[in-house]
Amino acid sequence: MQATTIKLDPVLHSAIKRMKPGAQSLTGFVRELVAREEKHRALESAADAYGTLLKGNKNEAAWLSSWESAPLASSPKRRKP
Repeated sequence: MQATTIKLDPVLHSAIKRMKPGAQSLTGFVRELVAREEKHRALESAADAYGTLLKGNKNEAAWLSSWESAPLASSPKRRKP
């Protein structure tokens, strides 16, 4: 792992120290925040890409529509043997 020093102004440093759980290190907390933000952006990008796919692919859009209208709250009917 590459060691990097990031300088923070005192106000931001204090804010981060107040936000982090007591048992967690400041470095670990910032690492977790950055990883969470990276994942959030990747999921947003994937959602945008899927939206584009739905606009251009009517079969996928129809499948999604039928999936969304499925009665998931009720139990499936059993087949008779």
